[in-house]
Amino acid sequence: MLEHLRTGDWLTRERVRIIAFTLLAFYVAAMAFLFATSNGRVDRFDRPLGTDYSQVWTAGRFVLEGHPEKPFDNAAHERRQQQYFSPTSGFFHWGYPPYFLVVAAVFALLPYALSLLLWQASTFLLYLLAIRRIAPLQDGLLLAAAFPAVFVNVSHGHNGFLSAGLMALALLALERRPLVAGILFGLLAYKPQFGLLIPVALLAGGHWRAVVAAGVTIVVMTLGTLWAFGWETWRGFFDMMHFSRVVVSEQGATGWYKIQTIFSAARMWGGSIPLAYGAQALSTLGCAAIVAWMWFTQVDRRLAAAALLTGALLSTPYALDYDMVLLGPALAFVVAYGLEKGFRPWEKTALAVVWAIPLLARTLTLATFVPVGQIVMIAFMAMIFSRAWAERDAERSVEKQRLVAEIGAFSIVGAIGFAVDAGLTLLFAKGLGFSGYAARVPAMMIAVAVTWWLNRIWTFRSRDPRLLREFLRYVLANLFTAACNLGIYAVVLWGASRMGFEQSGGAIFAALVVGSGAAAVANFILSKYFSFAKDGDPAQEAKPRMAPSPDPLR
Repeated sequence: MLEHLRTGDWLTRERVRIIAFTLLAFYVAAMAFLFATSNGRVDRFDRPLGTDYSQVWTAGRFVLEGHPEKPFDNAAHERRQQQYFSPTSGFFHWGYPPYFLVVAAVFALLPYALSLLLWQASTFLLYLLAIRRIAPLQDGLLLAAAFPAVFVNVSHGHNGFLSAGLMALALLALERRPLVAGILFGLLAYKPQFGLLIPVALLAGGHWRAVVAAGVTIVVMTLGTLWAFGWETWRGFFDMMHFSRVVVSEQGATGWYKIQTIFSAARMWGGSIPLAYGAQALSTLGCAAIVAWMWFTQVDRRLAAAALLTGALLSTPYALDYDMVLLGPALAFVVAYGLEKGFRPWEKTALAVVWAIPLLARTLTLATFVPVGQIVMIAFMAMIFSRAWAERDAERSVEKQRLVAEIGAFSIVGAIGFAVDAGLTLLFAKGLGFSGYAARVPAMMIAVAVTWWLNRIWTFRSRDPRLLREFLRYVLANLFTAACNLGIYAVVLWGASRMGFEQSGGAIFAALVVGSGAAAVANFILSKYFSFAKDGDPAQEAKPRMAPSPDPLR
């Protein structure tokens, strides 16, 4: 049995399909039962259909009535929920920034049950679109729909689909359409606790246009809501932040077993609030370090994206099991990577556990007081980091071998260039009667052209079709390094004279060695990163290859 778990060969296509279809049938039956036995707003268990969605629809009704500040008044919001649903159906407080009131108002135009269905269906399609774009597998949409976090999110009428869809589509658009990606990241400001690591990733990866686009989007949304709703609404949000932090997060009014964060685990085990914040800070900083390293070192974009999605859950003190929808696109990115690069032992089984955990996290934590959801997410993050680290080790080995080969080829080409320069200088001077200075000019020009061509086809294997541009860059690099050579030569001679060596043979030789050596190093660096830089289409080179194996399950 252990061997099957190690290799993952127990995950046959037939078995996966049976599990997925069984879960989907259960989800549909459960939701159909709740709707069929409800009065259109409250189910038979005296809960609002879609539980948490009741606050969204109620907040939207406030906005339509011209009172966008009322959702932040707990007393007024609770009275209105009791009026719309049931006096005993519970209270769901509103803690979102005013941005989300726009969405709430749009869906509040419809009757409650229809509004809930359209809200979940539209955002679910956004989530499925993202998964399809990440990993267009034969059974990919089936697995995405049967992902247990889907049922948890639907049963709560929550926004996990919207958060996962926006972040995943932003990551997919980042390389080719950075402005679109930035706008999508900016829209995530409606749930700011999941955006802590986004600036870290974008800045580490050098995605400046996306950073600017995200910032502009947030500024526009803020000014727009200030204009539409007024300052009172924003002040209500800032006042509500205290309630959300103290009552909901620190005191765990929601229930520690529902909150899937390091902070909640520490509090569930009896830790003080400062201790819980300290543990959460360690988790946040650890995730930030991993994300920064992965995005800065340009590891495979799919692993970097999966780390950001998973880190979003591990870096916030407040996230519930329905927010684990974010793990859906994270899993899709890792699966797409594994199908191309191969899976290591235990990885397929580990991915299956991550896929299943949203359905089990709440129940197991309540029964055992073991934060299984957090443990699985930490293990998933560690697995992603391990693959990225192994990939970088392999890349560093290849890069080192390539660098050594390039230095060797560059040195040989340099020797050939010297031979061409010296031979032609003698030919022009002795054979054609040129003066010594006049003979150097055509000889150097030909030598530069010869070395450029040899370095192009052999040393750096350039495929840039812009030959003139590349050649001019090579000439400029050689002129610059020649100037450096002469300058360093002069400085060394001046320093030797200051130390009393005057123009001795040893001083001249030392100046030649230092100047020529520095110029050779500079020439190589400029040739590699300037003259023959592979900058034809960096977006295409950096874009993850998303084409998976046609048959991922046996």
